[in-house]
Amino acid sequence: MLLTDAYSQSIIRGVAPRTYKLGKRADTTEATRQRILDATIDLYRTHGVAATTLKAIAGAADVSRGTILNHFGSADGLLGAVLDHVVATLELPDPRIYEGLSSRDDRIRAFVHASFDFQERSEHWWSMFEQEMHRPELQQREAGYWAELATMQAAALGPDLGDDPAANAVLVSVIHPATAGTFAWAFEQAGLPRGDARTLLADLAVDAVRRIADRKLGEGGLQ
Repeated sequence: MLLTDAYSQSIIRGVAPRTYKLGKRADTTEATRQRILDATIDLYRTHGVAATTLKAIAGAADVSRGTILNHFGSADGLLGAVLDHVVATLELPDPRIYEGLSSRDDRIRAFVHASFDFQERSEHWWSMFEQEMHRPELQQREAGYWAELATMQAAALGPDLGDDPAANAVLVSVIHPATAGTFAWAFEQAGLPRGDARTLLADLAVDAVRRIADRKLGEGGLQ
């Protein structure tokens, strides 16, 4: 009987058959991918997205250019993977912030504070990408962020005001980075804690929404 399979041929040659540890190989592949992502993020921070080349990334990650393309397909694919990584690590505010809160005022305050927490977590990322916002990949992620925020706003306002343009405009204006940044700067210049600025903005949002609700109630718009 002829021994034709790889195992039998290895016995004929007196060589032990080679075994593959698939789990370890998968870990190595994932580690390589993460190393490329880490190197890309470092170079984006230092040189900007536009000035970062695949050659520079390959050198920083100690891989070939072909390895990068094998993992991500293209430079745009790599940028998309970096953005996915950023979104995953930032932890956008989600409905859990409203757990145990029954009043609209409490939900609005929770929404404002969670939005400010998110802005502080994401500040260094926005500074990295602010010059690249013309890119479709970034515009798509930003649109997704505002869509998520709109859902959270509606939940904060509740069924009576969730679709009210004025109430939603109030929350957007309060949590906008330009508004929050200006208030934080003013409080710091006055020697007051930065956290007091967000508390004041949350109170302003609550008061403004109450006024909108009262006006709608007077017009017979709320039950």
